[in-house]
Amino acid sequence: MVRTGTYKRTTNRGTFSREDMLIAVDDVINKKISLRKAAANHQLNYKTLSRYVQLKSKAETEIPKTVGYQKTRLVFTEEIEVQPVEYLVTASKIFHGLTMKELQVLAYELADSNNIPKPASWAENGQAGIDWARGFMNRHGKELSLRTPEATSLQRMTSFNRHNVNAFYNNLEEALKNGFTADNIWNIDETGVTTVQSPT
Repeated sequence: MVRTGTYKRTTNRGTFSREDMLIAVDDVINKKISLRKAAANHQLNYKTLSRYVQLKSKAETEIPKTVGYQKTRLVFTEEIEVQPVEYLVTASKIFHGLTMKELQVLAYELADSNNIPKPASWAENGQAGIDWARGFMNRHGKELSLRTPEATSLQRMTSFNRHNVNAFYNNLEEALKNGFTADNIWNIDETGVTTVQSPT
């Protein structure tokens, strides 16, 4: 599934307390201090302070309880989001990797069966949005990646195990001991009838 790095915040811009903003707004409205001076006194952005002053100036309009940059609201908690990650990893190990579309349907079914509040578009489409799916993959880039699957027959998948591989090399070793060289070894397991289906 997608593989991307994690985002690390490199600035303190937008990280201010509501109390600082309230004091600065009061300085501008009641104490008649200029916007620029109030912003400098409280280490706030001038434009941001101006916006909150305009908001407060409107009749009976309160400044929101949360100010500054906020973390995007997630549909699932970290504890619940572990479940689809583990499911995807397990499915991949048994050669049944899911597509992005199937991941979106899985997320919707998980939210719906657990009565978790979800965007209205999820219910309308019967699946999570592509933005959620990309964000999910970004958050779990260490465990999941998006890859184009290789067409492989069931026989080849089930036969590729430690016992059979060891048996092959033991036979090859015996053949080489008996004087056979590389130009005398041929692959004749080609019937011309495909047993491999093209994956999505």
